[in-house]
Amino acid sequence: MKCRKILGMLLAVAVIGSAAALAACGGGGGNGGGGSQTYTFEAEYIDLDNVSGAGTSIDKSGVDMIYGDGTQAQKDLGWSNGYYVGYTYSVNQPLNFVFESDGAATATIILRLGSELGDLNLTSDIYSVKLNGKEIPYTSIYVQGTSGMGAMAEMKFSDKTVTNSATLKEGKNVISLTVLSNTLNPGSDGAGRTGGPVVDCIKVQTSANLTWSPKTDNIERRDNPIG
Repeated sequence: MKCRKILGMLLAVAVIGSAAALAACGGGGGNGGGGSQTYTFEAEYIDLDNVSGAGTSIDKSGVDMIYGDGTQAQKDLGWSNGYYVGYTYSVNQPLNFVFESDGAATATIILRLGSELGDLNLTSDIYSVKLNGKEIPYTSIYVQGTSGMGAMAEMKFSDKTVTNSATLKEGKNVISLTVLSNTLNPGSDGAGRTGGPVVDCIKVQTSANLTWSPKTDNIERRDNPIG
């Protein structure tokens, strides 16, 4: 009789342990369901070395495009890591987010964007989003602007889902965000120049396991820490 009780207790512990393990795998540090996980890739940690940027009044390139100093106040504004990449008003200068996937899988791709140029309506002919060199078609992305002289310091970001049906491949994947020729930046004379959104991060929700190599030393390599 005692043996049966002990066996029953062991089986119960095993069932509880299995359920806990499945719950842990399903959560994965993200907000997805059905075994999916949400991975956040910070824009300030991508390879910016060969990116030439431009702003409204001054131009910056490479790691100096990173704005912010990682304070709690900036995180409280909604900057996911206390930094973001600005000075994005150059044509054909892709921001490449490179990561590895342990297998082929479907994914949702989300961009976290802001604007110092007022409200923006992005379309694929002025703002390109590619996965592994292939354009991701989307109808439009509305980005609410942050207004005023201190717009960059007070930047507000929001998540924008580009697709729920991207196909990741096993191994290396690259998501590229590229500003194309446009007149989103009115300029001081209202003539219309190239503009685009500033980028906080991207998020990829998938059942695959993703990894990447963030360039965390980008922050300390800047000439001007606040941007």
